[in-house]
Amino acid sequence: MAGGEVRAFYEALGIELPGWAHTEAPVRCFADPTAHKRDDRDASCSVNVHSGAFNCHGCGARGGAYDAALARGRSPREAIDLMVALGLTERRQRDPSRTTSPASTREMSRSPARQRTQRRATAPASLAVTGEQVQEWAEQLERSPALLARLARERGWSRRALVDLEIGFDGDRITAPIWRLATPADRVSGRHAVLQGLLRLGVDRTGHPKVTAIPGTRLGLLPLPAWTREGRVLVVEGPSDMLAARSAGLPAIAVPGANAWRSEWASALDGRRVVVVMDCDRPGRQAAARIAEDLERRGIVAGIRDLAPSRQDGYDVSDWLRDGKTAAQLLAPHELHSASTYRRTGGVPNAVAAAPGPRPAPHARPGAERAIAAGVRSVWCRAF
Repeated sequence: MAGGEVRAFYEALGIELPGWAHTEAPVRCFADPTAHKRDDRDASCSVNVHSGAFNCHGCGARGGAYDAALARGRSPREAIDLMVALGLTERRQRDPSRTTSPASTREMSRSPARQRTQRRATAPASLAVTGEQVQEWAEQLERSPALLARLARERGWSRRALVDLEIGFDGDRITAPIWRLATPADRVSGRHAVLQGLLRLGVDRTGHPKVTAIPGTRLGLLPLPAWTREGRVLVVEGPSDMLAARSAGLPAIAVPGANAWRSEWASALDGRRVVVVMDCDRPGRQAAARIAEDLERRGIVAGIRDLAPSRQDGYDVSDWLRDGKTAAQLLAPHELHSASTYRRTGGVPNAVAAAPGPRPAPHARPGAERAIAAGVRSVWCRAF
């Protein structure tokens, strides 16, 4: 890149690079100014006038010209358009092998999830991936019809679900970004959500490990619950099950793994009715009880669905859907268990009794206890 083009690019973003700087131009931090004392009066950030890369030595924010544009509140499209206009990059040519029709492309571009990503900021400095890379990998997957067909055939993942959540392909593994809601400090810079991690899933279901995380990743729910409008949501184990469930029309949210749940995540599900469906093995059932308990402590209506009480082999939502079973069967209220009864029986669903209720008086007729419990369970199930 020519220095003049980089200077013009940053000037368009409202950032003036000192004319005397020949390599590194000092500027006030524009990525996260509130992280500095006195609005970064001493200019702790520098911009390379040849490459366009910036690096803040105070707060640690860094990235390329594209990341700088996002940090200044430009959408990804606006950032690319500006870079193309100033000769800092070339627009990608459409792959002629793509089979997507113009109509379906326009439909997906208007999807709520895709619209929400238009003003996301770059990743934190500690994360070994940038928002630009996430976008590139998502576009690469969209341009891979053979891989999309394979994922639909083998895993039941729809193209729409993949596009909505910016699922990508980095040439080796499927990529799934993890976002967090922007803080007030982030929103000063125009950020609505911030990339905090990235999971990589093996293309081959038999590959090990099945899921890895990019260095610097902070785990979180995927996608953000705030991006799911439905009042009832499904909490499942892992991004693969989440994508299969969403492809089947279920508003699913993934916990990154059986041992990944954090109690503080429960607050993100306030006001929802939650069905917890983890894998059919000991870690999955223990996690289901723990998640439901944390939700109930916050007053959230939560029930546990065990897909196969007699199995211990990790049978999961993806397996359930591949077996031809329906979403309605999955969410049947009479199959849901409360956290208290599930925990009391050690997570052994075929021994789970009805939801707890008031115990009958000692003189009650035989069978009265079952009748009372059944009545309480009926009321509890209707909440779903």
